[in-house]
Amino acid sequence: MILTVDLLALLKTRISEFDRRLALRHGDRYDKIKQQFDGAKKWYQTTKSEAQSSNTIPLDQKQEETSDQFAKAGATTARQEEVIKQKLKKLLDNRTKG
Repeated sequence: MILTVDLLALLKTRISEFDRRLALRHGDRYDKIKQQFDGAKKWYQTTKSEAQSSNTIPLDQKQEETSDQFAKAGATTARQEEVIKQKLKKLLDNRTKG
């Protein structure tokens, strides 16, 4: 659908009027939300361009990092479990001998 110049100008006018009404109605809250939204758009554009230039997908990279963290946590838990088992065994051996 091709927008005519007049229709585009009308849409821009309505958007700016709507923006002005929201600002009047909600004041600082609306301004903060607009700033957060603008920040999110900038972050998205930056992340998108970085992903395109490095040929990596951020989601895949994050999943890989998370998997590594879980693997490390699992190994640490297994070591701690073994230490606890040894301490319990030692404690039970001392109780049965004593």
